[in-house]
Order: sequence, then C-alpha cells, then structure tokens
Amino acid sequence: MIKILICCASGSGTSQLMAITAQKACKSVGVEANVKHCPIAEGKSSARNYDLVLTSPAFIKMFDSAKAAGVNVYPLKNPLSQDEIIAALKAAGDVS
Repeated sequence: MIKILICCASGSGTSQLMAITAQKACKSVGVEANVKHCPIAEGKSSARNYDLVLTSPAFIKMFDSAKAAGVNVYPLKNPLSQDEIIAALKAAGDVS
C-alpha cells in the first residue's frame, strides 16, 4: 500500500478534491493507497512519513527536505486530473 499526502494552502478545498481524484486514479490502475489531505503547514512537517506528496506547483519548493529524504514529490497543474496523478504514480515507480 502506498501512502499519499496531498497538500494545498488551507487543506480543505483543493486538497480534498485532489484526494478524491487520487483515490479514483489509484483504483483505476489497481494501486492500493492510503490518501490523506492537509494544509501546507502540516504537510511540510509530516511529508517524510509518506511515499508520495502531491501539491500545487506553487508549493513544490516547500517540500525540498522531503525530497532530500527520498520522498517522491510531484506538482499537479490540474488538481482534478486523474492522468496527472497516474503519471506521478508511474514516475514514483508505483505503477508500471
């Protein structure tokens, strides 16, 4: 099971929609996932506990320390794009 963290500014609107989309994307490619969404402030401190972090391109630099620790961090231009999420899963090596 992959652990996915999704972050947006406040953790209630965009990230919640992204989490729903991520769950659908994972299901469509047969990946079992535990998906959590939260605000950036919480995500920066907990990102190391996840396999994959998805966020807006505007916030990607905030996860440099998680990247350095080996966490796969990917920006999503379209928060409702299952294709972008599937591409992130493939890039992270979680989908062939």
